[in-house]
Amino acid sequence: MLRKLAFGQYVHKDSIMHKIDARVKMLAVIAFSIASFLTDSYKGMLYFSAMVLFFIIISKIRFSAMLKNLRPFSFMAIFIIVMYLLFSIEDIHKGIISVWRFILLIIIASILTFTTTISDMITAIEKLLSPVKKLGASPRVFALLISMTIRFIPSMFLYAERTLEAQNARLGSLKKARHIKGFMLRMLERVFQSASSVSDSLLARNFTKKRAYYFNDIKLRSYDYLSFLILAVSLGIIVFFR
Repeated sequence: MLRKLAFGQYVHKDSIMHKIDARVKMLAVIAFSIASFLTDSYKGMLYFSAMVLFFIIISKIRFSAMLKNLRPFSFMAIFIIVMYLLFSIEDIHKGIISVWRFILLIIIASILTFTTTISDMITAIEKLLSPVKKLGASPRVFALLISMTIRFIPSMFLYAERTLEAQNARLGSLKKARHIKGFMLRMLERVFQSASSVSDSLLARNFTKKRAYYFNDIKLRSYDYLSFLILAVSLGIIVFFR
């Protein structure tokens, strides 16, 4: 199941969402994430869900791909609902809203990664964080760390599944403490190995905190400004119906 996880992977499509500037999409993800926590009614969540469904359609993303992304998180959603049923059944509506919000946030993040290349994402983050230069920080380093985190998510899931399969082949079980310890140590070893490999690669390519020029410079176009307007109107409606 984890091998089929598509989160963090770009899928090329000829869609409007793919053409929109990466900065617009990233700001939209942040804005919708904040708006989701301001929404605590079924009416607001229904409107929010309708907008997310619209984004999926115009992105030309297959619903099966979205379901694959949601499947690994299904246990967490079920766990939250069960906890409300056992200990706070009078507030079960809060649990439903929380799970609903959690699912929508995963879908929104998936739309971003499906429709935005890593190179565009790095450039967008770097330009959005350009004000931190005044504080002596490097936006290029921040952008690189965020993009690497997104890229490593599917890799870590895949390696976790392979490690579990290797343990099962040796009659291992995560029900035993020593096997859990072995699994965690192997995962930590893999994380440090990956970090070391990336570090060596950056050094070999003479990576520096300052960027001389952009290979894939991004510019706002007319439909990007229109997207900003649609985003503002949509957020206003969400806040109104919350």
